[in-house]
This record gives sequence, structure tokens and C-alpha cells, in this order.
Amino acid sequence: MKTSKYLIVFFLTGALAFLNSCVEQDSPFPDFQDAVNMRIVVDPDFSTINKEDPASAKVVLDFFSENIEDVEKVDLHIDFLDFSEGTASDRSFLRTIDPSSFQDGVLRGVEITFDEIKNALGLEVADFDGLDQVTLYNTTTLKDGRVYPSVIEINNEVSVNNVTPNIQNSSATTSFTSQIVVFVQCPLPDGFATGKYMLEQVSGPPDPFFGNDYRWTPEEVTLTSAGPIQRTFTGKYLTFDQDFTFVVTCGILVVNRTDTGLSCGGPNLVFEQDGINEYNDDKEFTITLLDNVDGGCSQPVAEPLVLKLTKI
Repeated sequence: MKTSKYLIVFFLTGALAFLNSCVEQDSPFPDFQDAVNMRIVVDPDFSTINKEDPASAKVVLDFFSENIEDVEKVDLHIDFLDFSEGTASDRSFLRTIDPSSFQDGVLRGVEITFDEIKNALGLEVADFDGLDQVTLYNTTTLKDGRVYPSVIEINNEVSVNNVTPNIQNSSATTSFTSQIVVFVQCPLPDGFATGKYMLEQVSGPPDPFFGNDYRWTPEEVTLTSAGPIQRTFTGKYLTFDQDFTFVVTCGILVVNRTDTGLSCGGPNLVFEQDGINEYNDDKEFTITLLDNVDGGCSQPVAEPLVLKLTKI
């Protein structure tokens, strides 16, 4: 099992992420003046695919454009990332949004059902599991033939994307949403995996700096909700306070790669998940990590370490 597949950033409020970029009016490329803007916003109440209720699962989108009169069409494409396998599908066509459907540059409540998603991907319901990822891609074509995003050849050695990805914080009215990521989830009961827990390091290397038998201090910690499926606590790692964040959904627990900020002048001490952590309820969680994956402080690289959280 390759650990690289776990480097996907899952910690998103509402478990979704979208990338906004735009073309500035003072662009150094004249042809980029008066470029398209097409902002897409996901309804937070319909921003994930509920694995436990696929029949009613859907994604709902709102579209905004200041120059919709210049738009010929908006094509949505889609691909699929299988979390457990770490494999991605080819990109497939999903549907075309007709600019004539906009009113004053706004189109609200565009529903994309789970059936439409799986049919476009050529998949079955059983192919979708917790933390699988569906990505929607926006391709907007103007009446003059320009397509966004696309690559413009400046010369034989230089090419640029006509939707500049470095502009992330532009105003909402001039932005261009390139893609939207939707995750498969299982809703959690109220209060799930929150409250007081006993943290223990049940196996793994000792503290090489302060002589303790553990790197994570055994102590009571408090798990809090940082999103629909995201949980966090603060423990003591190598005697220093350390925030620890993970995701729980559909029987899977995921820890993102975490930079502790601690170093000895070289690479920081970093830990990440090892394999797949599973759970049955919120009474106990066992979390397997690889510690010091970047080889900081002249210590052994990627040492297995197991933590246990027991509800008090």
C-alpha cells in the first residue's frame, strides 16, 4: 500500500474544495483582456455524496458570470479517484450548461444527481466508498471561439494557461472556478468522536531527545469537531503541544501528512498515515503512523508508531 495516496487534502469544511482563478484586466497579454468569468458555488447542503443514501444523493451548483452574453456554452467534465486503490479514472463528459438559462448573470440550483455522476463515469453504486473523490471540471467557451481554461502558445518555448492559477483571492465577481471536488461520505451521528479520550502510544519508537519511553505523552485529550467529518485534539509530542487532525467517515480514519514545525536545523519532524485505519464505533480508535518521514534531526526515517484513543 503506497502512502502517497493519503497526501490528498481531506480536511475541508463540508468536505469539499474548489479552485478559483481569474484573468486580471492588467494582464500582460492583450488577448486576455475582457476574458470570461464563470464562478461556480456548491450548495453546502448538497456538497457531498452520501454513500448511505445514494438514491437521493446529489450535488447542487450555483453559477455566476458578469459577461454571460459573451458565453457560447459551459461544459462540465468529471473524473473519479478511488481512495482505497489510489487509482484515477479518465475524464468524461458530464453535461452542458446553456447560457440562455442564466438570469442577470446568475443560474441557481443546478442539480447533478448521483445517477448522472456514476453513469458519466461508467461506474456502479458499489464502486463508491468513503473518501472516494469526484472532481467536476469547468470548460467555458466564448462566442468568439476562445476556450477557458486552455493553453496559449507564446512561442516555441513558452506557453501559458489563459486562466492564471496564481490568482486565488480575486473578487467573487471576476473569478473563474476551474474545478470542484466532491467526496463520498457517511454522515456521522451528533457528537460522534467528540469529548474526552485517553491518548496512548501503544507501540513505536521512544523519545530520542528527552529520554521518555514514548513520543506521544499518555494523557487525557479532548476531541472536537472541526467539520462534518473532521476531528482534532491537542496532545504532547516530544513534550511539545501538537495539534492532531484526522477524518472519520464510512468506517475509515484518515490522518493527513502533518508538519510538526519542530526541527534541529534541517528537515522538520513530519508524520503521516501508514496504511488504512478502520473503526467500528467511536469508543476506540487505533491510528498507525509513520513518524519522521523526512528524516529530521538525524533520526531514523519513517518509523512505525501506533496511537490509541479510548473514550472516557
